[in-house]
Amino acid sequence: MKRILTVGGVVLLLVFGWRWIDTDRLFADVYCAKVPVPDTAEQGAAYTYEMIAYNGDGKKRPLAFRSAGRLGEGEFLKMYVKDEQRVTAYEPAVEHEVPSALKDEQTDEPVTIPLP
Repeated sequence: MKRILTVGGVVLLLVFGWRWIDTDRLFADVYCAKVPVPDTAEQGAAYTYEMIAYNGDGKKRPLAFRSAGRLGEGEFLKMYVKDEQRVTAYEPAVEHEVPSALKDEQTDEPVTIPLP
């Protein structure tokens, strides 16, 4: 009797717990990138972003995805990637979560100071 209740409880926990698990982020590779200027789609309803993203080890790869709304230029994104190229989800990233390789690449831009 105990075994039946235990197995039944585990099954119920799995069935009802699955509702709160985000399958787009489950077993996905995590990459971070800085949001560039978007390329607008022909329909005008979606924005296409193409960028170089870095994982936690500092390896970079090109990624492209579409967003229904415009993202803020220069913000950092944490992207969840499945099947090597498909971005399944993204969220804003805090700067201390961003890999140092991405921060270093972004600061390599020359600084121009206007002369009086």
